[in-house]
Amino acid sequence: MNFAIEVAGAATPLNFQELYRALDAASSYDNSIRQSAGQQLAAWESHHDYYPTLQSIFLDTHMSKPVRLLAIIQLKNGIDRYWRHHNVQGGIPEVAKQTIRERLFQGTVGEGDRQLALHNSLVIAKVVRVDFPTAWPSPLTDLNKLLRETKNGDQLELSGALMILLRIVKELGTARLQRSQTTLQHATPELVYVLGEVYDAKTSQWISFLTNGREDDYGDDDGDKALLAMENSLDAFKILRRLLLLGYDEPHKDKSVQQVWSFSQTQFAQFLDFVNSGSDKNLSYSEVLGKHLIQFTKLHVEMAEKQPASFASLPNSLELVRAYWDLTARFAEIFNKSEGIRQETSMSGQPKGKTEGPLLERLALKGLLLVRACVRMVHYPKQTVRYRSQKIVQEQKQAIKHIEDDLLKDELVIQMANVLITRFFMFRKVDLETWDDEPQEWEQQEESQGNAFEWEVRPCAEKLFLSLLTHYKTLLLPPLLSYFATVQDQQADIVTREAVYTAMGLAAAVVSEEFNFDAVLKTSVVADAQRTGPLCRVLRRRISILLSQWVPVSVTEEGRPLIYEIFRHFLNPNDECNDIVVRITAARQFKTIVCEFGFDGKMFLPYATDVLTQLIALLREVDVDESKLAVLETTRSLIERMETHVIQFGDMVMAAIPSIWESAGELGYMMKQSVLAIIQSLVISMKTESQRYQPMILPLIAEAVQENTELYIYLIEEALDLWSNILLQTSPPLSPELLRLAGVAIKQLGAQNEHAVQLISIVGSYIMLAPETLLEDQYRRPTVAALASTLGSKNRDLINITTKYVQAFIRLSHELGGIPGLRVVVQDMMETGFLPNIFEDIHDCYEAHQAHGPRRRQSRVNIHILTDYFAILSRIAVLDPAAFVEVLGSLGPLDQVWNWLSAEWFGSFDATPDLDKVKLGLLALTRLLELSHPMQGLTLEKLQDYFNMWTSVLVQILSDSPTEPGVDELVLTSNPEPTEWDTPKDVRDRALFATDPVKTVQSLQFVQERLDNLVQRVGGEQAFQDNWAVNVDENVLANFRMVVAVPRGEV
Repeated sequence: MNFAIEVAGAATPLNFQELYRALDAASSYDNSIRQSAGQQLAAWESHHDYYPTLQSIFLDTHMSKPVRLLAIIQLKNGIDRYWRHHNVQGGIPEVAKQTIRERLFQGTVGEGDRQLALHNSLVIAKVVRVDFPTAWPSPLTDLNKLLRETKNGDQLELSGALMILLRIVKELGTARLQRSQTTLQHATPELVYVLGEVYDAKTSQWISFLTNGREDDYGDDDGDKALLAMENSLDAFKILRRLLLLGYDEPHKDKSVQQVWSFSQTQFAQFLDFVNSGSDKNLSYSEVLGKHLIQFTKLHVEMAEKQPASFASLPNSLELVRAYWDLTARFAEIFNKSEGIRQETSMSGQPKGKTEGPLLERLALKGLLLVRACVRMVHYPKQTVRYRSQKIVQEQKQAIKHIEDDLLKDELVIQMANVLITRFFMFRKVDLETWDDEPQEWEQQEESQGNAFEWEVRPCAEKLFLSLLTHYKTLLLPPLLSYFATVQDQQADIVTREAVYTAMGLAAAVVSEEFNFDAVLKTSVVADAQRTGPLCRVLRRRISILLSQWVPVSVTEEGRPLIYEIFRHFLNPNDECNDIVVRITAARQFKTIVCEFGFDGKMFLPYATDVLTQLIALLREVDVDESKLAVLETTRSLIERMETHVIQFGDMVMAAIPSIWESAGELGYMMKQSVLAIIQSLVISMKTESQRYQPMILPLIAEAVQENTELYIYLIEEALDLWSNILLQTSPPLSPELLRLAGVAIKQLGAQNEHAVQLISIVGSYIMLAPETLLEDQYRRPTVAALASTLGSKNRDLINITTKYVQAFIRLSHELGGIPGLRVVVQDMMETGFLPNIFEDIHDCYEAHQAHGPRRRQSRVNIHILTDYFAILSRIAVLDPAAFVEVLGSLGPLDQVWNWLSAEWFGSFDATPDLDKVKLGLLALTRLLELSHPMQGLTLEKLQDYFNMWTSVLVQILSDSPTEPGVDELVLTSNPEPTEWDTPKDVRDRALFATDPVKTVQSLQFVQERLDNLVQRVGGEQAFQDNWAVNVDENVLANFRMVVAVPRGEV
């Protein structure tokens, strides 16, 4: 009988055997077989029996390991995707979930393969995080029971139970939901009790093995049992450590926590004795012993960092810190001989948590971290948003005060500072060996991981020293200044001098007012920079770092040339003491010197040729990408800060660009980003002088802005910034090569991608600098269409910029082509939908304003966009009111269009804060009075709106000064003054600004002339009063007469 189940859309029915075959095929070395199997597995994912069957295959120990491993990985991935969402396609139904939950523990407890057991434990932890305690209330209870049963029984099963519990506690510890944290806290006391029993039983077992007799007296089985017991006790303590930190609000008040805390201190000394005993038997187990010790240190340090008040209140905590410091101080005596801690890195080069190295050094590191945590808990009390009673607050303050008064005494603080600067700041032999073996890699690691104080002793010592100096400055300053003075002794060895400079650099921000660094710079630093010999490279590297630490804090004008000369000296490749590490460090640190506020390009000019040449030459020698980027960034910063003084070095920089670009290779996108940034800084600094480099630059931009390419993805932002700055710094006429790029900008602007703000600025620059080109048939209509698409954006800044350049485009078309030129652009604006879209939105606003009560609705555009629309329409009406009315007539019956358009237009004045826009609207509407019928009759019908608008606007823009009454304050009295920072585009902007009717037309005179002309056309003053002004409220006319009377002195 066949129980196979047909899956919709799958070519093969889902059953145990077929799933096994698919998993086996998915492990094949043949790519086509793997792909086919992967498609089959994906087709089965939506079947309700898929994940339970995967679990069945995993639990079958007769299956091959690769198949079982793939099965549990598939199950884990399915739980990640579908366990929470059973209603979505591919979701795991409740029946299947129950089946999986019932068998989860089987995959780890008793599983002989630790890798498979671990993967299954991860699956369990993920399920528990989602289902506990609602859908699955018993996992912690079940594990508690299992631990009790296996504590003195099958050690393999105990190992599996501990593995599961460890992963569950880790998972719940990272959960943010209060429910998960609360349930874990409820289960913690019982778990801690049982785990304490397990730990005690297992440690007693293997301690007995290590202390009784020689290894020869025991068989292999005894050794294996002891090792398994050690691994179990280690796992038990890992769980205990996390529970003590996560499972209690006030750990120090729980008796079990106090017991664990006490035996962690007792056994720390005992286990360290095992490691240091030198016994062959103990040596065999030293790695696991070391892991126990590291777990103890993690508990102590994390308790001090995360639960500082509890740490201070737990038994013997002060003695514990003193013991740690004694161990650290003893290690300091041999620090210069230690091999150093090696931290594992991931495939991406990022540091991982696992570290290797001498156990004593790793323990000393934890000692430094613990002391630092104590300093921080005293001076940076931990803040919390949780409510605490006044009693608890006082208890915690008292406990931490105990640390300050009884631990951090003056004698200990001075001793710690002394050990740190005289021992831990020393440059070690192992550092020099690594420097020689892999110089560039070592330099980069020191830069990127040198601040990883949680993983390395020297950075941690630096952090602790700075904390002590910051909070105990008065105490430490005298001995520290005396220590600094030792650098004046020319007999002091290189390593000592390097350590002094290290302390001096770290202390810069704290002691800058008490310490005269300028004097040390002129004497000791300058002399040490010129030393020669095998170890002088170490000193030179440190001096570069020292100067980068002091220059932002304290440097005199007399000291700057010395610093520039030192860096020029360190970057010199012909000096044998300047190896690649010295030069890369100097290049990297010189960025800080350059970016310092007081940097003066003119002062640096005598050193610029050599430094720039050396930086560019150094790029050819550097192999590590990150270091290359650092050198490029320093070069860019130097060019930027030298401003116009860099002009004489432009040829040298640009000559090096092609080789740098090519050396980056096809995938060196970050390098190419830096190259474009350097070119941009050069363009900005050289201003119009940079135009001679455009034949070299523009092809790079053209390459980077090609859509659907890898370069576009990674370089588009830098390329657009460079392009924009080139346009800003280019004097008309633009080169043919630069003009050819305009079409690319217009096309991409029309596409409205995420770079629209940069693109509108570029297109706007073309409008201002090359209006003749953009008004040609080839570009004109695409430009209008692109601007139309931009005007519909939701980005307010983008709309503002677009409105500005649309107005400029309209004005320039009239300036260059007169009325015919303007009409061509207006016709394009109609045919591309630019103006119809504007009128549709205005009409929508009108209809929205007419609706009241339940029918009331929101218009498509807000008042800010509406005022932008009227600014654009005003430009057309001011330049050619007849063309504007023709546009209105094309939209429908003129009287109907004017009715809703004028209602919104007049209504927008009170909502427009920009006086330039207000006056522009006044000029536009007033010019419509010049037109004859039918427009004359339509405007006369709106006389009340006209008089209201004139009065409102004129009151805002006319001067009320007794000396110049009635003068339009928006009119320029003189042309805007140029500045030394003006770009060619600024000049064009200012010229267009100076001829703007808003800035040249006296508004009151303008209104009076058009109104008088209208009065004469309708039959004179009396006819106007009798037939039209009679329809205007008397108070409206009175207000207008008062405004008109101001210049005549009648008011």
